Amino acid sequence: MEKIGFVGLGIMGKPMALNIIKAGYDLTFYARRQEVVDEVTAAGGQSVGSSREVAEAVDIIATCVTADPQVREVILGDEGVLEGASEGNLIVDMSTISPLTIREVADRASDKGVHVMDAPVSGGDTGAIAGTLTIIAGGSKEGFERCQGIFEAMGNPDNIFHVGDVGVGQTVKIVNQMIGGANMAMIAEGLTLGLKAGADPEAMSAVIGVSSGNSTLFQIRANDFLFKDQFAPGFMLDLMKKDIGIGVDLGKSLDIPVPITAAVYQMYAAASTLGHGADDFSAVSKAIQKLTNVKLGV
Repeated sequence: MEKIGFVGLGIMGKPMALNIIKAGYDLTFYARRQEVVDEVTAAGGQSVGSSREVAEAVDIIATCVTADPQVREVILGDEGVLEGASEGNLIVDMSTISPLTIREVADRASDKGVHVMDAPVSGGDTGAIAGTLTIIAGGSKEGFERCQGIFEAMGNPDNIFHVGDVGVGQTVKIVNQMIGGANMAMIAEGLTLGLKAGADPEAMSAVIGVSSGNSTLFQIRANDFLFKDQFAPGFMLDLMKKDIGIGVDLGKSLDIPVPITAAVYQMYAAASTLGHGADDFSAVSKAIQKLTNVKLGV
């Protein structure tokens, strides 16, 4: 059984790492917060002092951090994973970042004979804790097969996908975020309009729930988030804003217009500016409510 490393033990990464340990793997990790070090060490993990030291001790190194700058720091930095990695090692980045960034990482790693995969996840912290994440992997078939065991420790076996070469995992994840983010913003906009026009919230919810406007997001967030004015994450709004922004930037880099995504980004940016960045991403509704002076919640 290959030795596994993990860097980035935050809201998502810590439960993912714990599930790898539960599956019987020897896990070495680097975390800055002492309470995380204590918890993961107590579960059977081995703590070291840097990302470089993680790579020196293992065969496969998983990283899960916030955004592109953090990926560059923990993998390409002076004390990063690549400094400690050896020929034949495999780096699996499970953050959600630009496909251009992970391809840059893969190019740099190839100079040392180190393999790279991108494997962003979907399912939020609840899925990370339960070990039921959707995993969207890009990279070689051989790399995917090497990771099958740890992927199954972290995710639902039916929802682990190998979607193509390095960077395609990120591409598919970003497309998903573009669609989901736009859907959430449209749900908020439509319900706000309906309420202003005199429609009863319960009636709207009942009708839309069995009509073409229905969606998983509508079912989960209309009644329990928007109409209750409750926005405990969930998935933080600032992270959705970041992901949608990656979609806008990717469109620019490919000379592909993404006008709807660009407009949706502005709504998330407005909600963040209003102080809702740490709330669930359904708080994009706060921007629409601010513009219309209509209150959705009770």
